[in-house]
Amino acid sequence: MGLPITLFVDAFFCTRFDFRCFVTLEEKGLEYAVSRVMMTEGQGLTQNYKDLSWTARVPGMVHGDFWLAESIAIVEYLEDFFPAPGWPRVYPADARARARMRQVMSFLGSDLYRLNYERPSWMIAYPAKPPPMTPAARADADELVHLATRLVESGALDEWSIASADLTFALLRLTRTGETLSPALKALIDSNLSRPSVKKYLGHDRPPYPPTTGRRAAVG
Repeated sequence: MGLPITLFVDAFFCTRFDFRCFVTLEEKGLEYAVSRVMMTEGQGLTQNYKDLSWTARVPGMVHGDFWLAESIAIVEYLEDFFPAPGWPRVYPADARARARMRQVMSFLGSDLYRLNYERPSWMIAYPAKPPPMTPAARADADELVHLATRLVESGALDEWSIASADLTFALLRLTRTGETLSPALKALIDSNLSRPSVKKYLGHDRPPYPPTTGRRAAVG
């Protein structure tokens, strides 16, 4: 029996940060518990959580007595602590391919600000009919589509990795708010949506209404 793992996630199950960690745990086939945090609706983090997680962010994870926050840190910790061949990889084995996927995830987590603001990730899980994008958001969307198309056409996503799921999550901001993408990108999305790990997160039970307050309501 290994050390117990608990993943702390936003209660609405609709953020890219939680998604990365949840999918990684599922792909690794690890046993874990989930603890929901209602940080979007005025119920803030406890002082104990803030202290133990160091950066006071969600998602957070505790593995035995080791606490960690920040989604990329959690994904890479799980990849390092539960390595292949004992557990499935979530990053490519090849160093250059792995670096490329890390580049993609870094970009998705730190850019596309206007797109993320105008198409917050809760719109992936909850029906929404947002107004047309502003020129700034449209430029972000075009940049995302260009990157995804180049990755697909180059074969960089032929081997599944957590970056492929991450990219799909970003593209769902478009397709679930009325955008039509190319057949190649639709195939990428459909392939990831068929993975049990992705289906489990997106189909998770959540409150009947989207978040209305806090940072998650605006971006996520």
